[in-house]
Amino acid sequence: MKKIIFIIGFLPLTLFSAPVEFWSCKFADGYNMEDLNNWVVKWNKVVDELDDQSYSAYVMTPSFTSNLGNVDFVWAGSWSSYATMGSGFQEYFAEGKGAEIHGEFEKMTNCSSHTLVDSRQVREASN
Repeated sequence: MKKIIFIIGFLPLTLFSAPVEFWSCKFADGYNMEDLNNWVVKWNKVVDELDDQSYSAYVMTPSFTSNLGNVDFVWAGSWSSYATMGSGFQEYFAEGKGAEIHGEFEKMTNCSSHTLVDSRQVREASN
């Protein structure tokens, strides 16, 4: 009975929400946004070859925050579901298809946090 209650309680999260990750990062010494942009081109080539094509990514640079010195950029990524996130992680990390390119990311960045949030749309734009 507890399993049924857990599944029913979790069902709305899985049906009506999507996982979104945020990496809050500063550049390692000697690296800058140009390096990140060059890396993104290489990263996209790797990701384009993966079976899982559900991941959308964004590089965001803060214009305003309580402490602009804490973050040079935020990497945000989203999946359409938790199932696609799991298959994407499996392919990219567990199977090692993204290991080399992710190692390059870690070399040029110092990310102070990696946060996964549950996202659900509450309003759609009308135009």
